[in-house]
Amino acid sequence: MIRRAVNRVLDAQTWADGLGDTLANLYLAVLRPMPRVKDLLHGTWLGHALHPALTDFAIGGVTVGIVLDIAARAGARDLAPGANAATLVGLVAMLGSAVTGAADHTGTYGRERRFATIHSLIMYTAAVLYLVSVLSRYGFVAPNTDVAFVTALLGFLLVSAGSYIGGEVVYGLGYMVDRHAWRSGGTKWAALEPATFAEGAPEKAKAGGQPLVVVRRGAALQVLHDTCAHAGCSLAENGKIVGDTIECGCHGSRFELATGRVARGPATYDQPRYEVREEQGRFEVRRATRA
Repeated sequence: MIRRAVNRVLDAQTWADGLGDTLANLYLAVLRPMPRVKDLLHGTWLGHALHPALTDFAIGGVTVGIVLDIAARAGARDLAPGANAATLVGLVAMLGSAVTGAADHTGTYGRERRFATIHSLIMYTAAVLYLVSVLSRYGFVAPNTDVAFVTALLGFLLVSAGSYIGGEVVYGLGYMVDRHAWRSGGTKWAALEPATFAEGAPEKAKAGGQPLVVVRRGAALQVLHDTCAHAGCSLAENGKIVGDTIECGCHGSRFELATGRVARGPATYDQPRYEVREEQGRFEVRRATRA
């Protein structure tokens, strides 16, 4: 399969690990003092990762641009202004994609980070080529149709390769996907174990086969699924209570204890919440239906 062959090549690029760590630290140094901007770039406000939404505009723009370029060079000269405009739109969307991608890069690790680093380097190179193409098209630098076309064509080939790798990061490695996408609300109550919990601290529990995090506030229990929706870390083992939220210790996502809703990114998906009842001196829980 093509995927296996490509992944073998990517897995061999160990040089990307150190560079990826350096880039992630650099991005964090810039974004950490601006948590609202960081959330904006992740797409927390959208309830969906912002980066892939912008890449659709970028890929659409450059694809239309290269098709119109080819048609214009084949004789349909009146399509050249459309090719120029579409390429410009693609470049602007690529720049937005680069910024949002940098924010998402901060949450990668291991194999994800290696693939994401190679993906970003390819896309940065493509953006430079498209910048030269746009400047040439509009007469700012080397106003030459051959330069504009060749740089756009090379950029398009790189965008195609980079998009494949980006898709592998998401679909093959599962980055930025909802860790609870296949879980649904339950109708059966299950006994909560253990039966007692300390006050005000996240504790690991279990109901049936589900790992949970429980926070006791007085006589009431607040229960969420233990697996962070963002990257799969344990909220009970790594989390801490911040006001009425629990903060994941891996990447800093916060979820409202009462509702499971995202209070701060980089998570874009809510945390599954569990209803609690007391039955014959024991607590029982069941997954609450998603709102």
